[in-house]
Amino acid sequence: MLIPVILLFLQAQYWHGDARVVKPMSPTKNAKILGGHDIDITEAPYQVSVHFLGIYSWGGVLVDKDIVLTSARIFNFFPSHPALFKIRAGSSIIDEGGELYQVEKIVIHPYHHVITYNLAVFRLSKPVTLSDKVAPIPMMESGEEVPDGANLQVTGWGFNENEDWPVMLQRVEVPKVNWDLCLYQLDPEALTEANLCAGVPAGDKGFFDGDEGGPLVYNGKLAGVSSHFITIMEIRPDNITFSRLPDQVYTKVSALRSWIDETIQNMTSHI
Repeated sequence: MLIPVILLFLQAQYWHGDARVVKPMSPTKNAKILGGHDIDITEAPYQVSVHFLGIYSWGGVLVDKDIVLTSARIFNFFPSHPALFKIRAGSSIIDEGGELYQVEKIVIHPYHHVITYNLAVFRLSKPVTLSDKVAPIPMMESGEEVPDGANLQVTGWGFNENEDWPVMLQRVEVPKVNWDLCLYQLDPEALTEANLCAGVPAGDKGFFDGDEGGPLVYNGKLAGVSSHFITIMEIRPDNITFSRLPDQVYTKVSALRSWIDETIQNMTSHI
């Protein structure tokens, strides 16, 4: 007897016949970029790490001297009180080096629900110090599109393929996936017009657990923010196997650019 289980990152969907039970899963420290290689922070100076109570929790991306975009879905599990969060900028290593900055304000997209509209904006208590290791990345404009098949860069921290430390910043390239194909391969209920998909057929390249909130970059511009992926768990009498669906889902920056700009303006208008 084979029991299929679909694991949606940070959310498990257990299927049995026509019934479905959704059970949230806790974030894990096993961050990992799949199929990537180590890089220095100077190659992605916009990449930052988000720390909850001093512990690395997920990724983020610097889009202005005091503004970070990141995942909102993590707040399904963590309180969104700014005093609990800091970001680390300017380091290739997950939990040391660079400089820590206190988060002063957090705004979560108003349509966010579990995995949809998975975007939050952080304002820092002070601007970052710009250098070759710390620099914001320009965002794609409203309506701007990434061509199907175009290569995009994903960065984040994590174990290598052997799950060895140290945790160094890693990068991998993945192609943009046609939207209709993504809808066919993934659960349409988990996708909205505010998403884009990227990945390879083998499902062995891209972001992984703990890397959500990190950047997806096309031609030097921020195209997306890592959102979620789906893993199939097959339970057999003698073993349990895992396989990943090929496409990964990102929050599409150009689709939400107007909201991002308005949010940043409101955050900074009273400074």
